[in-house]
Amino acid sequence: MKHFWYLICIIFPLHGAAQINIRIDYDNTSKEITLFLKNETNKVFKFIPTERIVYEYVSSISFLYKDKNGNILCSRERLIYDDQHYYYNIGKGQYLAPYEENRYIHKLTKWCQNNNIYAVDISVKIDARIIAKKEHGKIVKDEEKGYKTEFKKSILWE
Repeated sequence: MKHFWYLICIIFPLHGAAQINIRIDYDNTSKEITLFLKNETNKVFKFIPTERIVYEYVSSISFLYKDKNGNILCSRERLIYDDQHYYYNIGKGQYLAPYEENRYIHKLTKWCQNNNIYAVDISVKIDARIIAKKEHGKIVKDEEKGYKTEFKKSILWE
């Protein structure tokens, strides 16, 4: 029986490990969230959309502002890399290098000015293409494969 499970794991490998790790930090003084995307692989990801191509699913972040009763006050959806100012301008945050982490800062007061905000629901959707991989210290072109994942978090406005 032990050999049976071993054979099953070889034939159908487990794909539970995340390729892109997603984390959100919130600063309630500045009302900014920082979205961290960490590449856990040797692949190079390009976030969708690419210019002049329409995709049903895109790499986006959405904000749903609610009052104490759960009523929606405002909502906004943005590309994860919108409004970012990069000192190293690598595609303005559209790429994620092997084993690297990108940081995206979003100011929550920019999209909703309401005194009754109690909580913000944040939803991150990632649609990325694997365009290359790192082998023996060099980046080599890879066939374009897709990777999708989602992440949700609620924060208290305070």
